[in-house]
Amino acid sequence: MVRDSDATMAARAALDYLVSWIEYRVWRTRTPGAQVAIWFGGALRMSKAFGVADVTTGERLTATHQFRVASHSKMLAATVVLQLVEQGRLRLDDAASVHVPQLLGTGAEHVTIRELLSHGAGITRDSADSTFWSLQRPFPDALELDAILAEPLDVVPSATRFKYSNVGYGVLGLVVEAVTGSRYEDAVRERIVRPLGLTRTVPDVDARKSAKHVASHSGLLTSMTRGVLESPTSGSLAAATGVTSTAAELARFAAAHFLGSGELLEDRTKRWMAQQHWSTIDRDGVPAGYGLGLQRREIAGRTWLGHGGAWPGQLTRTLFEPRLGMAVSVLTNAIDGPAAEIAEGIVEILMATQRRDVDDLAMASGHDVPEHGSASMEPVRGARRVDLMRFTGRFQSPWSLLDVVRLGDALYAIPPSATHPMAQAQRLTVLDETTLRVDDDGGFGAVGEPIRYEFDARGSVRRITGGWRMEPARSLEAYRQDAAGVGGRS
Repeated sequence: MVRDSDATMAARAALDYLVSWIEYRVWRTRTPGAQVAIWFGGALRMSKAFGVADVTTGERLTATHQFRVASHSKMLAATVVLQLVEQGRLRLDDAASVHVPQLLGTGAEHVTIRELLSHGAGITRDSADSTFWSLQRPFPDALELDAILAEPLDVVPSATRFKYSNVGYGVLGLVVEAVTGSRYEDAVRERIVRPLGLTRTVPDVDARKSAKHVASHSGLLTSMTRGVLESPTSGSLAAATGVTSTAAELARFAAAHFLGSGELLEDRTKRWMAQQHWSTIDRDGVPAGYGLGLQRREIAGRTWLGHGGAWPGQLTRTLFEPRLGMAVSVLTNAIDGPAAEIAEGIVEILMATQRRDVDDLAMASGHDVPEHGSASMEPVRGARRVDLMRFTGRFQSPWSLLDVVRLGDALYAIPPSATHPMAQAQRLTVLDETTLRVDDDGGFGAVGEPIRYEFDARGSVRRITGGWRMEPARSLEAYRQDAAGVGGRS
């Protein structure tokens, strides 16, 4: 039996809190449901679902429901293309027209495989008629893709800037078919799905009797209620946006991209895949980057790879750090679902468990990065040893809701309503068995003042006084019952 490292144990200790935090975020954002998977320490550590699969039926969401993960498909497509490069059957600097003659004589005749993978080809995003994204017509089939390729494709000169293109990945699907002599869908099954033992991942709509699709839901941007949307086949754009999967299986796919895993690609190729080819700006205005089929994002002082996906009625996000051996996948079944916010929040909280005053812990993929540091179960404060867990819980006042959480060897006060939990977290110092102190709150709160806990005979918190005036929070179920009592929605 392999014993968990201190780094892994510290991260595992945060999982119970993460369940509570995710549940609250799903409820607060009125998202129908979210499916979450977390991988670290060489294993899947969480695979859970929150909320409902379909708001019209009330069916509970499970960890085995399947989502349309949209542009996650680009990670799989890029992996297949790079496998062919490793085998010498394809070169990154080949002109795509060598394999796709439909491009000959067009403005995209000279764009390369590398440029298509990195969205540097400068070609149209979705064609002159992109109404399939609003479900006004089907996604283009093979003949329609040929017609799109006959249109003026070159919107900006290639190799000059980042220009995201689903049509470009449709072309890469044609490249895979030309080189392998098989359908793109079959190449994905043979090269990714079967080697990794994935059972609920398919290149497009899952038509099997065992399929368990989640419902797609409209947003609340222009309506007070959500409706259920259809989820059609992606046609000839499967390489760009077709994949159906689960959070757990996307985390497993991400784990295959950890350095030293020996799966899917050589480490040298994985490093090329992750290398930044273009600087970008994410939809939230934060600087980011793009490699070969992978998005890059700085979170908690490290570079995280992965991809997001936006499908009509579903929003999804997967993040992984190949040297830490950590992956997080969050799938939501609403067009305005907070998948990226939740995924990044999970990363922030997990990384906070690795911080130490003297020597941070370092989780590893288990192959090429050493782990160091140690975890103390009951840190010494003054002359006494204090059990930090006695202070933890969710507390409320008319003004605020706060979670007091132990992460690693420290206590934090985290507002669960915060999009970025650790950015608004307050580090707490233990003064004695009943008293804490806020040391960093920006100066507007109770910084430096004692936070006094009152406990009952069983050791449960009755109230908090001093710098805070709070009591144990009610459960989410109590809030739901209140909403039902006045005819509201939860």
